[in-house]
Amino acid sequence: MTESSPILQLVAVSKRYGAFAALAPTTLDVDTGATTVLIGPSGCGKTTLLRLMLGLIAPDAGQVLFRQAAITPANIRGLRRRMGYVVQDGGLFPHLTAAENVGLMARHLGWAAEKTNRRLHELGDLVRLPTATLARYPAEMSGGQKQRVGLMRALMLDPELLFLDEPLGALDPLVRAELQDDLATIFKTLAKSVVLVTHDLAEAAFFGQVIVLLQEGRIVQRGAIADLVRRPADPFVTRFVNAQRHFDIRAAGADA
Repeated sequence: MTESSPILQLVAVSKRYGAFAALAPTTLDVDTGATTVLIGPSGCGKTTLLRLMLGLIAPDAGQVLFRQAAITPANIRGLRRRMGYVVQDGGLFPHLTAAENVGLMARHLGWAAEKTNRRLHELGDLVRLPTATLARYPAEMSGGQKQRVGLMRALMLDPELLFLDEPLGALDPLVRAELQDDLATIFKTLAKSVVLVTHDLAEAAFFGQVIVLLQEGRIVQRGAIADLVRRPADPFVTRFVNAQRHFDIRAAGADA
């Protein structure tokens, strides 16, 4: 059950790069306590949408609101501490150990060493990362370990909203399936609001209470997976679903 007010809102937000419209005017609510998945083909605008939500880029028009307050250059640094961001392959600094990567913002904020270490071990247990791995550098870790460290870093300050941009796309199928299960458990345990970007409909269905399908910088449909399968808003939705040959359409439709 989500809270009544959305944690994040986009109101007529748009973004252009020269003559290219990366995102047409878009209005979207991100539900509190739910996992919202942004999905669509390459170049559809999902990463642009994510970066606008995070305040990494500014919209050309419209507003992005966090907890009903507009995100501005004056407040974005403080608001980012209430958001966590996980990128593909963890996005770790190669010259820092896992522990140093995770504790980067804690050190910047002047946390005591005892508090930082306690949080490190809490998060290590949460993401099932062996303690010995915390002393390793990224080059000494597997892809799955780096992704777990990246997740720990994003969760270090206990953010209200967690963003994940194609977090599992570079992993082999066995590791990816294991991390999908672990992430689903973590989302449920922490009851976080989550925005996840993927190109994989099966992954979107696995994680998402709300799925947002984009095409050419526009939202084509927003809803549950069963809505996309059984009540497509546009012929593109049906084409996109049918193109995902490994996705069990009948099972998804049966969930309606």
